[in-house]
Amino acid sequence: MPGDKPPFEELYRDFLNRIYAYVRAQLGSQADAEDVTSQVFIKAWEAYPRYEPQGATPASWLFRIARNAALDHLRSAGRKERLARAVAHEPEAVADPAELAAERIQHRALLALVERLPERQREAISLRHSGLSFAEVGSILGSSEDAAKMLYHRALRVLREAAAEETG
Repeated sequence: MPGDKPPFEELYRDFLNRIYAYVRAQLGSQADAEDVTSQVFIKAWEAYPRYEPQGATPASWLFRIARNAALDHLRSAGRKERLARAVAHEPEAVADPAELAAERIQHRALLALVERLPERQREAISLRHSGLSFAEVGSILGSSEDAAKMLYHRALRVLREAAAEETG
């Protein structure tokens, strides 16, 4: 039933990989992402008795906790290190070294473009690409579903325009 509260173990099993991927994208470092992901689930476990499914979907509730934990970590680590950590998280190796080099260059260029976006646009892209609906993204960012859609699409437009400028 919609208002039923799923067992915490089910939430952990269903969302661990998605939360980790989101946190890893935010922080770049595998070790930091593992630490923060564990903090997210500790905080969620502590807050679970107060969680009400009617107020937020399990995904938006957990991703809000993950977003806050990642932001806390970034604040403590300093914003300057963020891009360096994100650049360290590159695409998996491919068979052709030339193709791998091209992918790494594109990956770094995209990260640099994303880093220049305003914080809310960066978050909208990251949350949406973590598999959340626009309604859930809006809930996490404290806005409506339509506002989340507009924020996401504006961010994509800015990225496309910036990429077009850089390529020529």
